[in-house]
Amino acid sequence: MGEQARPYAGASREARQSARRERLIDAGIALFGTSGFRAATVGGVCDTAGLNKRYFYESFATLEDLLCAVYEVVVADLKQSLFSRGGDDPLAVVRGFIDGFLGWVQDNPVRSRVHLFEVLGVSERVDGLYRSYARSVGDELCDRLAATIGVTVDGRQRRFLGDALVGAGIQIAVDWVISDYDPPREQLLDDVDGMFGALLASS
Repeated sequence: MGEQARPYAGASREARQSARRERLIDAGIALFGTSGFRAATVGGVCDTAGLNKRYFYESFATLEDLLCAVYEVVVADLKQSLFSRGGDDPLAVVRGFIDGFLGWVQDNPVRSRVHLFEVLGVSERVDGLYRSYARSVGDELCDRLAATIGVTVDGRQRRFLGDALVGAGIQIAVDWVISDYDPPREQLLDDVDGMFGALLASS
């Protein structure tokens, strides 16, 4: 049996490396979402993960590489919440989206700090990831809205509408976090209902 495939303590080398990588990502989430990405060090991540530094470089070349992996996990978790609520009309879809976003933010303060604050302005690469993930969320939201009214939205209209709705959701969430979750979530959702309801009624 070759070195690559030789199991150790019941797990292959690949499985052990994958497990170490997951521990580093968990440590990255914990540190980036509390102390902040810019205050983090490779040593700090490894201490939190309970791993030697050499294992960090087994999976990541830089802390920015780890941040990208962390961000992928955070966004995947967020998207499950964003689209967990259905809706048969445009207002219900928008409310479900905002409700899912606010619920996730409040329930996951560490992960939400990574998404709302720590990935901003790190590098062109991370900014590109941020825009890419926002665009994918916006596209899915547009598709759900279009399905409720039986039309197809594509091209520039789809991009513009997705950017506008996702941007609004992010700004609402950022302001809410900064204000220490004031007003209460249900009151904020009622305000969102009123705002988007008026916009939809005038269109």
